[in-house]
Amino acid sequence: MKAEVIEKREKAFDSFVLEKGKILVKQLFASLKTAQLYDQNNAMFSKQSNALMDVVNDLVKNEGQIQLRFKEGYIFLNEVRLKFGVEGYSASRALLDDFPKYWIEGLSIESGIIQRELDKFISLFSHLDPEKEGTFETVKTRLNQVGIEHIKLSELVLKDEDSHLRSREKRKEVARKTFFHAVAMIRDVTGYVETEKVVPVVKLKRAVQKLVDQIIEEEETFMGLTAIKSFDEYTYVHSANVCVLSILFGLRLGLDKKRLSELGFAALFHDVGKIKLPHDLIAKPSEFNENDWSMIKKHPSLGAKSLLGIRCLDEYSQRAVVVAFEHHLNLDLSGYPELTKPREINLFSRIVSIADAYDAMTSGRVYMKTPISPDEALRKMLYRQGKFYDPVLLKVFVNVVGVYPVGTLVFLNTSEMGIVLKINPDDMVRPVVRIIADRQGVKKSPVEVDLSKKDTATDEYSRFIVQTLDPSRYKLDLSKYLL
Repeated sequence: MKAEVIEKREKAFDSFVLEKGKILVKQLFASLKTAQLYDQNNAMFSKQSNALMDVVNDLVKNEGQIQLRFKEGYIFLNEVRLKFGVEGYSASRALLDDFPKYWIEGLSIESGIIQRELDKFISLFSHLDPEKEGTFETVKTRLNQVGIEHIKLSELVLKDEDSHLRSREKRKEVARKTFFHAVAMIRDVTGYVETEKVVPVVKLKRAVQKLVDQIIEEEETFMGLTAIKSFDEYTYVHSANVCVLSILFGLRLGLDKKRLSELGFAALFHDVGKIKLPHDLIAKPSEFNENDWSMIKKHPSLGAKSLLGIRCLDEYSQRAVVVAFEHHLNLDLSGYPELTKPREINLFSRIVSIADAYDAMTSGRVYMKTPISPDEALRKMLYRQGKFYDPVLLKVFVNVVGVYPVGTLVFLNTSEMGIVLKINPDDMVRPVVRIIADRQGVKKSPVEVDLSKKDTATDEYSRFIVQTLDPSRYKLDLSKYLL
């Protein structure tokens, strides 16, 4: 009996820490962002810092002190691992990126802290420059200089020089395996539909739910995988790409995990109707003639019929039916299949339509035999907004993939050639780029540079993008740099 009471108390303790921990991370992130824009005397700064102080007081009162730790991609509060879904994802990622820059593994907030002291810490940390003050001792000294006594920092010490890198690589490898598992799922479903066997919907739903979890953890890796267009089995990979892009899209729209899973499921099977078309037509290397197009335009209806044949049609399957039918209908209801009466196009269909068009244009298969660069694809789509695509959704999509999407080959003002690895949400035209060549030729060891960072001596940007380039012209294998 005593053991049961202890267990209940432990669960109640963990529940409190988990709930308050998520709020703490959210408020800490928001306070640091606010402090970058306003000084300590500003009303906006005070309002946000007061909200942070409230949760700090709650935790200190209940726990005695606060111990935040940033370990191998996770955040721990008083040794309890905080788990973040869609809500709180951006805040947790930002803190996991920011604190290790200064070799800080964690921080402790002790009883006795007052608002003024917390304000000083937030203001100081938000204005640190990792290039000038990127050592643990420097930050620690700065805290002491401004009289911060109740916030203590712990230093990040790697037991093994490569332990953090190995942990990161392990997570990336899991993400890659999950992506290719999604490709395999499409292949399996093709077999089920072709032979009219029962489709294992429950198994597929679980796989998509796992994919959602992985995308939340490793967004950059999945974005990189969708940028690689040299895979075999294009039809299957295209569906996986559209699924990933749609889930990333849904994340930005604030969809919860259930709706993200439903969206991912629908996106994964949006092109299932092509299974009913002749293989020679889908794989045709030349441009389509009029008869080819009349056949291609049947696949949305064929896909909806195939999905309607699934036994135990549930909410996931029903959404997939709608998306399969509508994903080639334009916003103005042009496109195909032809409608007998007007209808409002489903949100998921509008999302998948954008992801599908973008991946098709940049892959150069089926609808556009010659691939175009990611930035050119976005320009074409923006030109068609209002008629083909929902303008609001398209704007969100540009924020997902960036003005220079991951995988774009770029030429810099320094006569260097690079591949975009990561977008900067705060400066869309200055992404993180991997430099692969310069005037001397291809680099044996590519170097990553953040184009949003200014030269400390001149306070100006030393590198910027001059133009985008066609990878096929240089016979580049992007997978070598992105995987």
